[in-house]
Amino acid sequence: MNNVVLVGFMGSGKTTVGRALADQTRRSFIDLDEEIATDAGRSISEIFADEGEAGFRERESRGLERALRRDDAIIAAGGGAPLRDENWREMRSGNCVVALTAEPAELARRLNRPKGRPLLQPDVPSAIAALLPTRMARYLEADLVFSTDGKPAAEISRHIDARLPRGGLHRISIDVPGAAHEVTVGFHLANLAAQALRRLAASRPIMVVSDSVGAGRHIDPLIEALKSAGVSAAVHLVPAGEAAKELGVLSTIYGALADDGIDREGVLVSLGGGCVGDVAGFAAATWMRGIRYVQMPTTLLAMVDSSIGGKTAINLPAGKNLAGAVHQPVAIFSDLEYLETLADAEFRSALAEITKVALVADRSFVDWLSVNLVALLGRDKPAMLEAVRWAVAIKAGVVSRDPHETGERAILNYGHTVGHALERAAGFGRLRHGEAVAWGMEVAGRLSLSSGAGTPEAVRTQHALLQRAGLLANRPEVKRADLWQALRHDKKSQAGALRFVLLREIGRADYGCEVDPNLVWDTLAKVLSL
Repeated sequence: MNNVVLVGFMGSGKTTVGRALADQTRRSFIDLDEEIATDAGRSISEIFADEGEAGFRERESRGLERALRRDDAIIAAGGGAPLRDENWREMRSGNCVVALTAEPAELARRLNRPKGRPLLQPDVPSAIAALLPTRMARYLEADLVFSTDGKPAAEISRHIDARLPRGGLHRISIDVPGAAHEVTVGFHLANLAAQALRRLAASRPIMVVSDSVGAGRHIDPLIEALKSAGVSAAVHLVPAGEAAKELGVLSTIYGALADDGIDREGVLVSLGGGCVGDVAGFAAATWMRGIRYVQMPTTLLAMVDSSIGGKTAINLPAGKNLAGAVHQPVAIFSDLEYLETLADAEFRSALAEITKVALVADRSFVDWLSVNLVALLGRDKPAMLEAVRWAVAIKAGVVSRDPHETGERAILNYGHTVGHALERAAGFGRLRHGEAVAWGMEVAGRLSLSSGAGTPEAVRTQHALLQRAGLLANRPEVKRADLWQALRHDKKSQAGALRFVLLREIGRADYGCEVDPNLVWDTLAKVLSL
């Protein structure tokens, strides 16, 4: 996989540019039409004459499937190949699709001798006028779009290469009814995000919400990519960390949206960690009763957790995330390049969420983490890509089945009942979310055993992973009374009863488990030395 698939109308330059790009990037080149003709032992015109267009399209789909099994190749697809939805899905699955375009007059000039192109007979300009509009709509859905008018192939290939994602690409679907969208995971994704925003905005205004961290490290490349795609965007900065999730900050976002003319057709982009995503998403959910927004998480924790699922919120004095809404983004771009500058403590903190999602849903992922944790801690790129892909895929599946957390999605709260209480008792922003969740998982694991719900193997495995990740090095310093009060304010409590997600075994958890308050308190005292 991880191929580059070139699509575009006949004469747009797919073969010429494809060969130049293959030479430049030292990849193999596949011309799909040539492969089809070789396999059939006949020319494309002869296949059309003998089998009709329907027969050719079947051969084309089979040839595309074979070509896409290659790895790291440049593939020039036929002009009509993307029109079949199944072909399009296959092209986009783990590959980068690049569309080449040209003006109709230029296409007609290049195709003035249409030998071997049966769909252009008998009149080239008329055929282009008939076929191009429908095909162009699909071409413009590509990850990257480049005009080839008046440019040599070498120049076009250089522009393409500079904007391609690096080191692998994954797309995970989140099939929420009425709000289906994709998570794109990879490296060097700013240009893919910019092209997607160009399609989404369609000349309507865009606002990027970020914080001082995002402004200092990540916003300039995104704005540059947007400009290259012909998109202008306003920028609004919010405070870093939990300070962003306040009513006053939310009000400043509303003011900026009004000042910059962001209407119901506008798009808001969240570029930052989980706190930026929470407040920006809540602004999008409530501005003009809801506008579209795109998540571009810049921290590992946000990539595997808060950016997925549509939960948006701000904090109130009474508790964390008490004012919020479920508002699904229209797209998520998790660019792992952002993790290169992420502080080590923040990176480690996110491993609690990755471990959590593995423990409650997928034993195979737990086994993978046990083997690959050292590589992941060392920020090995293939390890990061696989860990994020796996964690996102699990959460995406759960969210697709239960978008409003009326059932199964509650398993993702494993460790969060105590984790959120620790954050509140310590004071928001003083304890990293992942560290708090790690200790919450330790408490929940012990409760699973004490209540007869869990297995020693699951608790031992959990403890070993969290300890190896460095997440249990320092116990949180909180007061007993503050912690107990925070637990009583937890959103998941009902009629004063404390409810937990308990770990049954590796890869399986139960939610909504009511636990005796005395057992909870005894376990808190033992685990946290209170």
